[in-house]
Amino acid sequence: MPLVSVVIPAYNRAHTLVRALDSVIAQTLQDFEIVVVDDASTDNTAEVIRDYSDERIRYLRHDSNQFAAAARNTGIAAATGRYIAFLDSDDAWFPEKLERQIDLLDGDDSDCACSYTGAIVNLAGGLQERTEYRPKFSGDVTDAYLMNRFTIWTPTFLFRRDILKDIETFDTSLKRLEDVDFYLRILQQHRISVVTEPMVELFLEASKGIAEVSEECDRTFLSKHAELINELGTYRARYVRARYELRIGDRYLAEGRALRGLKHGLRAVFYNPFLAPRRYAAFAARLLKASSSR
Repeated sequence: MPLVSVVIPAYNRAHTLVRALDSVIAQTLQDFEIVVVDDASTDNTAEVIRDYSDERIRYLRHDSNQFAAAARNTGIAAATGRYIAFLDSDDAWFPEKLERQIDLLDGDDSDCACSYTGAIVNLAGGLQERTEYRPKFSGDVTDAYLMNRFTIWTPTFLFRRDILKDIETFDTSLKRLEDVDFYLRILQQHRISVVTEPMVELFLEASKGIAEVSEECDRTFLSKHAELINELGTYRARYVRARYELRIGDRYLAEGRALRGLKHGLRAVFYNPFLAPRRYAAFAARLLKASSSR
């Protein structure tokens, strides 16, 4: 039984999968297995895996494309390690990532069941091409996470496999936010530790043509956790909903759909006009840009 099971979902990412796999193989902690879940790729993902002779790599394939949540669930079901960690097929870990997290969770005074780390975020086509994210939240953080005070990037997350006896895996009805939903359910029952330093390099692209799907998933998420959100109290509950309205609006603005973006911006003001002024100012600037590009 390996100490850590590394789950890597892959869909038509043969050109980046080598980077992800090599970053795991280069870890200073070597007691792991790698479970690659091919979500019905049409490229040469299978050939990439065959080029590796490392017996710790296991390859599973879906007959049809089922999206990230189902692929991660397949990997979780196949995992045999004491811990499970996720890595997306286009991202990479720094060499000490697993060792740093396991040292925290295996410590004699640790009462945490999961861990996350900082990250270097590369956003192609974004306002900031490369940023460094250094989170500090740890312990009981459910409220802070629900209010989006910090981010858990999926490739930074590691958790004890035995907690799954009390927690359902990824919600396959969500094509987006499935990770936020999963982590929120874990954080309601368990404490989390943090490695503030970046231990992961993320390579993201600004998505296009997903505004409607994203809005539907956001609404499903908010409805699913409505009771938990309301327990925050009136002001903070309205804060959460305002943040989501701005996020939905931003996606429409990114697609040049100014009127739809404006609609959600006004909803955000209705829910909570007292969000940080810089948030509304930034939204207004994006709205102006989307309007002028029509």
